[in-house]
Amino acid sequence: MIEGLSLATKSQSSDSMQVIYGANENYVLPALVSIWSMWRNASQPVEVTLYVENMQQRSLDLIELARDRLGVPVRGECFDETGFEEYASQAMAYPVVSLLPLVLPRLVEGRCLFIDVDTLVMGDIWELLSADLNGMPIGACVDMGQVLMEDRTCKVRVLDLIHPSRAKLKRKTNIDRIRNLGFVPGENYFNSGVLIMDCGVIRDQYPDWESLASMDKLRPYTSMPDQDRLNEFFAGRWFKLPLKWNVRTGLKRDFEWMPYKYRDISENLRAQIQEAIQDPKLWHFTGKRKPWISRYRNSLLLRSRQGFRDYAKVFGEFHAKLGDVKELSDT
Repeated sequence: MIEGLSLATKSQSSDSMQVIYGANENYVLPALVSIWSMWRNASQPVEVTLYVENMQQRSLDLIELARDRLGVPVRGECFDETGFEEYASQAMAYPVVSLLPLVLPRLVEGRCLFIDVDTLVMGDIWELLSADLNGMPIGACVDMGQVLMEDRTCKVRVLDLIHPSRAKLKRKTNIDRIRNLGFVPGENYFNSGVLIMDCGVIRDQYPDWESLASMDKLRPYTSMPDQDRLNEFFAGRWFKLPLKWNVRTGLKRDFEWMPYKYRDISENLRAQIQEAIQDPKLWHFTGKRKPWISRYRNSLLLRSRQGFRDYAKVFGEFHAKLGDVKELSDT
C-alpha cells in the first residue's frame, strides 16, 4: 500500500471549498466538461470559479447555461492580466491565464484546489481538499516528464533527421532549463496541473509570496513559466500527492511496454504508478492530443487509451444534459 492522504478534521471538511480553473476563450467548453466531471463526483459541496482570459459574452452565456441546466455551482470571472502585459505581448505558446496559479494567493482567502482545463476528474476531489499537507503550503504530483527527462532527451525523433541542429538545440535548452532551476531529472519537480494551495499560509509564512508573479522572476522562463516558477519558489516546500490524481493517458502503455524507462525510479513512485494505472482519479491530457479535438489520430487513441474512452463517455453525457448549443457543435 502506498502513502496516501490523511484527512483533516471533520469540521474543516463540512464547508464548501473553492475549486479554481483558468481558460482562454477556446478552452471554456473543455473547462466546463472537467468542472462537471469534478462536481458530479464530489461527495461534499464545492464552489467553482472559472477565470477566463479576455472573456466574451458567449463564454458567460455558456457558463450560465452549464450552471442552470447541469446545476454546477460555477461562476465566471475575467482574468486580470495586470502585471503580465510584457508576457502577453510576447505571443508565448501558452495563454496568459496559464499564469493563474501564481496569483491565487491574491485571489483566494484560504485553501483552494486548482485544476487544469485539459483534465477529466474520475474521483472524489474531497480526498484532496481535506488532505493533511504535513505543514506544507502546497500539494502536487510528481511530474513524470521530469522523471523521464533522460529518456526523452535521448529518444530519436523525426526532427533529428530533418533538422538535426534544431533538435540538438531544443534538447540542450530543455536540459539547461532544469539545470538552471537547480533540478536534475528526478522526483523533486512537480506538475502544476493539479495543485492544493493553502493561500492563507502562503501569505502568512512567506513574506516574498508576491514575487511568485513577478515578471522579473518569470522572464527567464519561456517554456513552462508557471510550473517552473512554482517549482523554483516552493522547492523543498511541497507535499507529494498520490500520482493517481494527475495521470497522463500514456502512462500505462509506457510503464508496461517500456519498463526500462522506469528502472531508476523510487519504489514509492513505482507503487504510485501501479495504483494510478489501476485506479486513475484524474486524467490529464498533456501535450497536443486533446480528446475534444476531432482528428483521425484521436479516433485511434479512443481504442488504445482508457483516458480518451472515459472522456468520450463523459462528454456524451455532458452534451446530452446541456443540449445542443453552437459552442458544442463548433468544437
